Amino acid sequence: MSENAITLDGRPGVDRRVKRTRDLLAEALMSLGAEGDIDALGVGDLADEAGISRSTFYQHFASKDDFLVRSFVEMLGATEAAYAAHYPQRTDILPSRPLFVHVAGAADFVRSLIRSEIYHRQMQAGEAKLRSIAEANLQRRMPQWSVEHRKEAAVFIAAGFIGLLRWWMESGMKRTPDEMQAAFRRLTESVLGS
Repeated sequence: MSENAITLDGRPGVDRRVKRTRDLLAEALMSLGAEGDIDALGVGDLADEAGISRSTFYQHFASKDDFLVRSFVEMLGATEAAYAAHYPQRTDILPSRPLFVHVAGAADFVRSLIRSEIYHRQMQAGEAKLRSIAEANLQRRMPQWSVEHRKEAAVFIAAGFIGLLRWWMESGMKRTPDEMQAAFRRLTESVLGS
């Protein structure tokens, strides 16, 4: 089965072995990144910690930077999928609460991440992913809006979330995830006119 295999219900999926390898690498990154300098990590370090070979790493990712950016984007997508499955009738536009909780639980890693060279590229890629998530959820929540209106709101909401997230992380995460969620909800609802 290939990386982008089709699942039994006809939807695109990821081979279990691919998912397992990527999960191991993500765990290795969180572990090693929490211990020190993300920029100093090499592919060999990540592969060793994950218990895979370097060649296996390169079957999945072109470089360490590719891994760092794609793993962040994939985490956002997985969080949205899990949140949507658990709360199918939800009214929020992004899975903001679980993302704030996740970041708070990885404080040591976050401190290392914000000092890394890849941090800004991760945030840009994450914003693009969140924009597509927001647009899909706006289509569900605000079907009366024009496509253009939904696109504009999605851009604003995704950028607002990333800006708020960065501000929170870069200022030492002094507020709780619930306080950050409340702030994001207030800002989002003002955009939605609710």
